[in-house]
Amino acid sequence: QIIGEYNVKNEGIRLLYDSALRWKSLIPRFSISHVRREKNKEADKLANRAMDTHRNSVEWE
Repeated sequence: QIIGEYNVKNEGIRLLYDSALRWKSLIPRFSISHVRREKNKEADKLANRAMDTHRNSVEWE
């Protein structure tokens, strides 16, 4: 979504998306790349923990 390839339909996500676009506009050079889950185990683990605990944040060491 952040590069405009897909539409954001969920209103809650839309608010976060709009905020991210505002922040992005303040950064002179911005790039983003997709990292597959199997190549980023730590991020996948944290995302799963956040979904499992239904919390807004996850603490890690």
